[in-house]
Amino acid sequence: MIKLEDVINNEEVQALVQGAQKQLNSLGYTEHSARHVGIVSKRAGEILETLGYPEERVELAKIAGYLHDIGNCINRKDHAHSGALLAYNILKDVRHECT
Repeated sequence: MIKLEDVINNEEVQALVQGAQKQLNSLGYTEHSARHVGIVSKRAGEILETLGYPEERVELAKIAGYLHDIGNCINRKDHAHSGALLAYNILKDVRHECT
């Protein structure tokens, strides 16, 4: 199973989070760096844990929270779609590294 730490330690994810922050800085948006995605990740996990979801689902929520803004490095508009495509390819690669 992919763990949040696998995602956080992935160099491509780190570059995308940093790139997204640079893009948003240039547009005048508030902070969306590793701190922001870390908070979202933690909260998502806490919510599912409180609701009694299994550990695997809690971990997936944390991962989704951490990756939720990576599409901002491409474009603010529709960043969720861009981010989903980026995340899919990253998670496929991370899964292969974990096996």
